[in-house]
Amino acid sequence: MLPRVRTTKTKRLLVEASVCAATKQRVASPFPPRRVWLTSAALLLVAACSNSSAPTDGNSGTATQGNAGQTAAAAAISGSGGVRLGAAGAGGQRASSAGAPLPNVPSVNGTAGRGSSAGAPTTGRAGASAPNAPTAGSLAAAGGEAVPVRPSGANTASGFVNLAPALGAPLDDMGTSMAPAAPSGWTWHEIEGAICRDGSPTGFYVRKGAADKLLMYLEGGGACSSPGFCTYNPANVNEVLSGDGETVAGSIGGATIGRQQPGSAGIFDISRAENPFKDWNQIYVPYCTGDVHFGTRTNVMVPGVAAPQQFVGYLNMQKFIARIVPTFQAQISRVVLTGASAGGFGALLNYSMVQDAFGSVLVTVLDDSGPSFPDNPRYMPACLQKNWREMWGFKDSLPSDCMECMQADGGGLADYGKYLFRKHPNATIGLVSSMQDEVIRLFYSSGLVDCASFTTADPTFITLGQLDETVYMPGGDYTAGLNEVRTKYVSTGKYATYYLGGLNQVFHQHIWRARFYDASAGSESIAQWVTKFLEGTVTQVGP
Repeated sequence: MLPRVRTTKTKRLLVEASVCAATKQRVASPFPPRRVWLTSAALLLVAACSNSSAPTDGNSGTATQGNAGQTAAAAAISGSGGVRLGAAGAGGQRASSAGAPLPNVPSVNGTAGRGSSAGAPTTGRAGASAPNAPTAGSLAAAGGEAVPVRPSGANTASGFVNLAPALGAPLDDMGTSMAPAAPSGWTWHEIEGAICRDGSPTGFYVRKGAADKLLMYLEGGGACSSPGFCTYNPANVNEVLSGDGETVAGSIGGATIGRQQPGSAGIFDISRAENPFKDWNQIYVPYCTGDVHFGTRTNVMVPGVAAPQQFVGYLNMQKFIARIVPTFQAQISRVVLTGASAGGFGALLNYSMVQDAFGSVLVTVLDDSGPSFPDNPRYMPACLQKNWREMWGFKDSLPSDCMECMQADGGGLADYGKYLFRKHPNATIGLVSSMQDEVIRLFYSSGLVDCASFTTADPTFITLGQLDETVYMPGGDYTAGLNEVRTKYVSTGKYATYYLGGLNQVFHQHIWRARFYDASAGSESIAQWVTKFLEGTVTQVGP
């Protein structure tokens, strides 16, 4: 979820005045060399301060860089009738011309275009055969039909470091009393020794289901790396993020008092027959450590922040898994580790430890809005990764035998995926993301200009300066990062993606919203894609 900032009335008036002045000037003269897509927060202010009826980039009047109503031809995305891109001023990705495959995505086994017999787009540059093409979970040569991945053998290969923590006692059925009470059907378990970044205790919620499967969800909520970003991140489980967290504007009110707890939509809606998790046991892990659930450092002094911070997300996860495994391992046949935003990053980063702990029980990752981009100065500079390692203690949470994860310049985090697929032969990873997620772009913006503002970055003023590509990560760079991730891992046959474009292209977090059941990418709903993914069908859906 989006981190939120406490803003005074005076500060908000300054924000409004600055954005009004900047947008009036910029709308008249588009920012070269790219068109600029304003975040929802700025668009609200533009509407408030402008008397002109002329539409700006992203408004409903005129579509730019993706004409309204333009669709991809059936040869490019088969079975769906085309994915509408740039409709009503959203967009930013222009669909390929008739009969042409979408760029930057290699095909497997020489399959032309991005065809899928089920109507879902898969991979594909026509005629180009990817090296080391997989034999399962990829595209079949005839018609582009995906072949299910069937787990076989051990979930962990021999010769790798075992990350499983020492196991403790199973959870009881009573849980820990709390106020307010846990949502109906859920039980709160406070775990001894687990703490938030302000030192207060934390734990997780459990809901028992009838199926022999377990869903573990990690909550999101920004990250603590500077005074500005730390105030956008809940410091304990009794702080929640105001608004809906779907856009920058959706959380501009900042953090407020309230208990973090599971919702009732998306993956948590057990009344929906099409919910693949409706009968599963479920665990909801709040987020209060500011380190994407992967930190190992205590009493850290963040420049400009008065109190010492406890970046212990990974240490907490070890304590949680030590109680969860003995509670469920003998009763289940499958685990899905998922999360949104910071929780999506956390699900991927904690995967190897969780799989090692569950042993013969297969663990699968579903990452919502937490993409780890390949090393590239445009979107994942080495300095940003280096700062995360040092501030949050990733050196001690990354597997010690993942040598490619620890490059001399600080980079290498994106190669963690290669390590996971080597260590865990049955691993499959699914990524859900909007093509220009404005919230995660805010998060990555602290890496711009060689991380010059990493310890001073303020989300509010990044939003103010979004027309400057050295201040706010351009949407095109984010899109390029997503496409590079897809290209990098598609040949494994074990990496599935669901990308949202068109009217959804800037939205943040999807699996716990009602949008989980919409055909947001133009071909099938996220719920349908997840259902097939859990059955072993690995596809690439969306732009």
